[in-house]
Amino acid sequence: MSLKSIELLALMALIMLLTAWAEQKTKNVSESDKLIYQKVEDVLSRMTFEEKIGQMSQKVVNKIDEKIKQDIRDGKIGSILVTEKSFLTASVKNELQKIAIEESRMGIPIIFGHDVINGFKTIFPISLAQSCTWDTALVKECAAIAAKEASAFGIDWTFAPMVDVSRDARWGRIAECFGEDTYLNESFCAASVKGFQGNNVADEDRLVSCLKHFVGYGNALGGRDYQYTDISDRSMYEVYLPPYKAGVDAGALTVMSAFNDINGVPATANKKLLTSVLKEKWGFPGFVVSDWDAVEQLLNHGYAADSIDAAVKSFNAGVDMEMKSGIAYQLKPDYISAKVINDAVRRLLYVKLKKGLFNKPYTDESRASREVLTAEHRQMARKTAAESMVLLENKNQTLPIKNRSLTVAVVGSFAKEQNIMGWWKSFGDEKDVITTFQGLKNNAPSKVNVVDKITTLTDIIIACVGEEFDTFGEAHSRSDINLPGNQSDWIKQLKKYGKPIVTVVFNGRPLVLTPEKENSDALLLAWHPGTEGGNALADVIYGVKNPSGKLTTSFPSHSGHIPVFYNARNSGRPQSNTYIKELPTPLYPFGYGLSYTSFSYSDLKIISSQIDINGIVKVSAKITNTGNLAGTEVVQLYVRDLVGSTTRPIKELKGFKRLYLKAGETQEVKFDLPASELAVLNQDFEPIVEKGTFKIWIAANSIEGLEGSFEIK
Repeated sequence: MSLKSIELLALMALIMLLTAWAEQKTKNVSESDKLIYQKVEDVLSRMTFEEKIGQMSQKVVNKIDEKIKQDIRDGKIGSILVTEKSFLTASVKNELQKIAIEESRMGIPIIFGHDVINGFKTIFPISLAQSCTWDTALVKECAAIAAKEASAFGIDWTFAPMVDVSRDARWGRIAECFGEDTYLNESFCAASVKGFQGNNVADEDRLVSCLKHFVGYGNALGGRDYQYTDISDRSMYEVYLPPYKAGVDAGALTVMSAFNDINGVPATANKKLLTSVLKEKWGFPGFVVSDWDAVEQLLNHGYAADSIDAAVKSFNAGVDMEMKSGIAYQLKPDYISAKVINDAVRRLLYVKLKKGLFNKPYTDESRASREVLTAEHRQMARKTAAESMVLLENKNQTLPIKNRSLTVAVVGSFAKEQNIMGWWKSFGDEKDVITTFQGLKNNAPSKVNVVDKITTLTDIIIACVGEEFDTFGEAHSRSDINLPGNQSDWIKQLKKYGKPIVTVVFNGRPLVLTPEKENSDALLLAWHPGTEGGNALADVIYGVKNPSGKLTTSFPSHSGHIPVFYNARNSGRPQSNTYIKELPTPLYPFGYGLSYTSFSYSDLKIISSQIDINGIVKVSAKITNTGNLAGTEVVQLYVRDLVGSTTRPIKELKGFKRLYLKAGETQEVKFDLPASELAVLNQDFEPIVEKGTFKIWIAANSIEGLEGSFEIK
């Protein structure tokens, strides 16, 4: 047989393979996706090995020069990561995109990515604070606004949401997640994905979302960033993986692998999780991007001998795009199978087509002037910040400050601090931020005089304390989570004035606030509230907004108690799970938060106290506003499986609802809980519903509430 005949047969075999893949891939998919997969195969069949590697490479661009432009012409850049030091205008994006479309051989568009975490120019509260609203619709709208602003500047793709369940307040990146509970992370993950991507991710004002960091990063040993993790299979499947599954089900198109080593295998090269679970079991159609330099850092883990070994192991495990280092350029065709390369590029092309980059690769350059930092966006930031704030103490009804002749001294290191946007502030500008002092002075009732010093005329002291933005976030772990510096002592010294002290805490993590609880008349968590922080705080302080935020992480009473979380499992001697002369109970439990009014819970009814494994538990209670002000109560549903084939948490959150009640009003809250939501994982980690007795609570937080029981027959 001639060489030409052999080449022809090889080409026919390749075409048959590609056709079979396309037919398999398009089963049970929409007509629009079928067209996308057909386009994917057409493009893939015409690409060289070098062009495929180019698509698998993300470049960090800090300077536009001729080398960058030539790399684009040569098809060496599949994505550009835009950082705070980069260019960032739609016109520059369009200039580079035009080179990719018109001057490269294949004309494949670049996808531009950026960390749009809690806003772009209009900065919302940090993610941990957003979760304290217990309002998924609100969080979805924040993501949609962030997408609108970022896309107006040429961004196509955000590295958010982060859904790492974290129970260690020492870990700096706890600020970026949605708290300690799996169910809440699932709920807010789905909301964020839908906010970023919308009903059609190809719309010009939407972004491709990225679930990070897959998986277990929030369980870093000792709360030290990037440390390895030891996670049992049961914890992995019950605690850490479900939020990612919720994001995949919500339509997230990309996933970022984590930095951490998981039980001896780094996440970046973990084939079991990236391929077997994510891609095969869950049917994830998008692509996996590594975290920053994480592929090359396999050498530090001791998991790869050199850069080429690291690249091969990562791509074989299921990474499809390498972020930043350019390590993929070292690969040659005989280093890695064509099947692995083609699968990665298919996924990359699929996402670019799904985003509409082939049809609409350019950004309308007029959008930025009319769609960024608008009055509407700022108003949403103000609303979200106010609803995320959590009132922890309010002795003698110190708050709200009412319209009467008062002099209010706003003091402390955060009174005039502008950088209250968190560690990830994207392109938020400090000059756009409303400080605490500005907000309280500009929004003060007519008879209230706001000053920045304590004098003999002072009636109320507002002490503004907290963590600076660079004391939490990535690579900013702390061994001691008390207020930094001498702030606690300073608050104690304020008592010498004999005036009510309102302590406002600007934090990025749960803190030990035991001294602040003792020395403050009112204690309010403001978090890092973003652009409209000062105005939002004024709304809460002056009672324009009745606080409704509730904690999504437990606040320990001592740093030595970490980790503290509400849904731990019992030991055989639960009465002895303590310290010598010291109880490890949280200072403020998960789900806790006060209001300016009060609520009572009564008349618990379990309508279906016995169900089969396919049934639904129907439970209700009456919630009454027993105070004099209208307010919103976050009603929480908890369960406990008393006896099972595996030990179960002492409580598990299974639902929540926000109720707005006028003064004196009573509403009935109802929950329908399918038995399937009570499933446990068997030894093969498949969900099964077990028979037995369960406790159930309708509650204001995780340590109190109305208690009943039901049975699965």
